[in-house]
Amino acid sequence: MQTPSPSKPSVCRANARVAAPARALFALCLLPACFANAAAQQPARTTNQNTATTGAGAGVVVQIIPAPKSLTATGESFRLTRDARIVLAEPKSEDERFAAQDFADDVRETAGVNLRVGTGGGKGQILVGTLDSPRVRAAVEKAGVSVPQNLDEEGYLLAASANGVVVAGQSAAGTFYGLQTLKQLVRGEGEAAFVQGVKIADWPSMRWRALSDDISRGPVPTVEYVKRQLRTEAMFKMNMHSLYMEHVLQYASHPLIAPEGGALTPAEIRELVAYARRYHVELVPEQQTFGHMHKALELEEYNDLAEVPYGDVLSPQQEGTYKLVSDLYRELDELFPGKFFHIGEDETFELGQGQSRDEVKARGLGPVYFDHLKRVHELLQPYKRRLMFWGDIALNHPDLLPGVPRDMIAMNWDYSPRQSYEARIGLFKKAGLDQFVCPGVWSWNQIFPNEDSAAVNITNFVRDGQKAGVLGVMNTEWDDDGESLFETAWYGVVLGAAASWQTAPLDQARFDRDFDWAFFRHEGDGFARATHSLGGVNTLLGISSSDQLFWRDPFTDDFQDAVARKLEEKTRQLRLAVERAEETLLRERAQAHRNQQTLDAMRFAAERFDHMGRRMQVMEKFSGDYWDAYLNLGDKRRARALRRYTGGVYNALREMAEELSQLRESYREQWLRENRSFWLESVLARYDLAISRWLSRSKQLEEALREYEQSSTLPPPLEFGLGARPGQKD
Repeated sequence: MQTPSPSKPSVCRANARVAAPARALFALCLLPACFANAAAQQPARTTNQNTATTGAGAGVVVQIIPAPKSLTATGESFRLTRDARIVLAEPKSEDERFAAQDFADDVRETAGVNLRVGTGGGKGQILVGTLDSPRVRAAVEKAGVSVPQNLDEEGYLLAASANGVVVAGQSAAGTFYGLQTLKQLVRGEGEAAFVQGVKIADWPSMRWRALSDDISRGPVPTVEYVKRQLRTEAMFKMNMHSLYMEHVLQYASHPLIAPEGGALTPAEIRELVAYARRYHVELVPEQQTFGHMHKALELEEYNDLAEVPYGDVLSPQQEGTYKLVSDLYRELDELFPGKFFHIGEDETFELGQGQSRDEVKARGLGPVYFDHLKRVHELLQPYKRRLMFWGDIALNHPDLLPGVPRDMIAMNWDYSPRQSYEARIGLFKKAGLDQFVCPGVWSWNQIFPNEDSAAVNITNFVRDGQKAGVLGVMNTEWDDDGESLFETAWYGVVLGAAASWQTAPLDQARFDRDFDWAFFRHEGDGFARATHSLGGVNTLLGISSSDQLFWRDPFTDDFQDAVARKLEEKTRQLRLAVERAEETLLRERAQAHRNQQTLDAMRFAAERFDHMGRRMQVMEKFSGDYWDAYLNLGDKRRARALRRYTGGVYNALREMAEELSQLRESYREQWLRENRSFWLESVLARYDLAISRWLSRSKQLEEALREYEQSSTLPPPLEFGLGARPGQKD
C-alpha cells in the first residue's frame, strides 16, 4: 500500500487549518425543510437567486445549477403532453441528435414522459439547434430573446412559453448546455409535467472547467463509472476530466508497471475518449514524469532510474528517465487526442538526496528541477500539446519562473481554506504564465468530504482566479487513504462547476437551496442539509481526518484519554447529527428521481460516523466501569457488572465487531458500484483487523473475569489500554 503522501495534497493538507464552520452543524440537522412540495400542476414558488421579482413571473422559483447569466421567469409553462416533441433544426447533425436524445432520456427517467425526437413544425415543439440556423434564429427573435454580444461558443439562449421551447446554442456545445439547463426546468411528472416559462441567455465565465480524479492510490474505476462521472459533470457544464495516473495504464512498451486487474487498457481509453467527446468533455491524461513514480521504481528493472533506491522520484541524472517518459507519452499521444498533456512534476521531495545530490549541491535545487521540467517540455514538443504541470515546486523558486516555457500551464493548487489566494495567483501571473486554479473537494482521508473546508477553498479560489483572468479551474479529488468513495464527492464537484461557470462570487446559500432539485430532482433542501451535517463532522470534532480516527486502535491509553473522554459531549452531538441526516436519506430517497446512488453512499458514510461515535462511547463507558471494578476488587457486584462486555446475550465489545462486519459488507457493495475489485481486499483487511481487536479484547476480558472468580483480582487497566484513572489529574 502506498503511504499517504500523495500527489500535491500531502504538504498542504498536513498544514491546512480546518476552516471555521460556514454554518452550525447541529443547527442544520434541526432546521425544517425550506421548501414545501410543490403541486405537480403548478410551478413552485419561493425565493432564490433565480426568482423573478417583477412581471408575470413574479415569485416563480427557477432552480438551475450553474445559475444562468441572465434569466427572466415569465410565469408561463409549456406542457409536456403527448403531442410535445423535440424538433431538430438540422436533422443531419449528430451532435444535435445526441444532445436531444440525452435530454429525452433524462425526462423519461425523472418525469416519466416519453418525448419523440424528429423533425417537423407546428405547435408543441421543443426546437433544438444552433444560432446559425435561420429557423432557430427566427424562433429566438419571435420569443423576444436578444443575442448578447459576448455570447461565446459555449453560450446558449433558451426561451420557453406556453406555445413552445427553443434551445439555441452558439455552437453544438452551447446547444448541449442549453439542454442541460432545460432538464432542470422540467417540473411535475407524467401528464402533469411541464417546462417552466423562462427567457435565458447564458455563457461560461471561465474557458475550462475541469476535474482531476485520482485513480492511482487504490480505487480504479470501471469504464461504466467513468462514463457516469463524465455525463454528470457535463450536465453541470464541465468540459474537462483529467485522469490522474501514476501506474494504472497498460503501456505496451512497459508492461510490468501496471498492476494486474488494476489498470485501464488502451481499448478502454479509446472508448472513454469517444464517450467524452459526445458530452463535450476533453479527456486529459496525467501521467507523472518526475515524482510519484514509486510503483514503477520499486521494480528492479526501473530501480536504476530512482533518485534514491526504490524511491518515489525519477532521477534527472539518468538518460533512461527521459526514454521512459518518451515511451509513455508516445502511447498517450495515440490514445488521447486533444490539446493538453498533464505531466505532473509535483512533490519531488527526494530530489537532491540521491543521484543528483552533487549537482543540487553545486547549482541548487531550483535549477535542477526546472532543467528537468524544460527537458520534458522539449521531449514532448513533437506532439504539439500544451503541457500542464503542478505548481507547488515552482512556487518555491519564483525567481526562476520566467524561465518556464511560455506555452506551459501552471496548475496552481492550494487546498487550505483561505480568504484570499491572490498572492499565490499573482506569482504565476507576474511570470507571464497561463494557469488553472486547483482547489479540492477535501475527500482525502475522510469518511465524508470536509465540506466546511472545501466550500471556502473552492469558492474563494475560483473567485480570485476569475478576477485574475486565469485559463480555467481544475477541481481535484484524491484517494490518499486508498478507500475513498467518489460518490460522496459530488457536492464539491458540482460546487466547483457552478463557481467556474457563474460570475464570481458564488452565493453558497443560494446554491444549497437549488442543489436538491438540480442534482437529485428532489423538492426541498433536505439532502443539502444532510450533506452539510456529514461534511461538518471534522469541524464539530475538531479533527483533520475522520478516516484516521475511524481506524485508530481504541484499546490504547491515548485513544481513551485524548479521544473518548475528551470528545464525550461532541460525540453525542455527532451521533444525533448523522442519525438525523440518515433519517432524511431513508425517508426521502424514493422522492429523488436522479442520482440515488449518491444517497446510498451518503447513508453509508452516516453509518460509519455513527459507529465511530458509538465506539468512543462504548470505550469511555468500558474504561469507567473497569476502573471502578479494579479499584473495588472486594465488591463482586462491580466486577460482575463487567459481564455486559462479555456476556452471551449482550456484549458491548462483540457488538462493535458485529457492526463493523455489517459496515464491511456495505463497503464492499459501495466499492463495487464504482470500482474494479482491484485493491478492495486491502481495504477490507482494515475492517478485519478492527473486528479482531474487539473480539480478542472481549475474549481477554472473559478470561480475566473467570480468573477473578478464583482470585478476586483483575489485570491492571493498562493491559486493556483504558487510559488513566477517570478524573485523575496529570
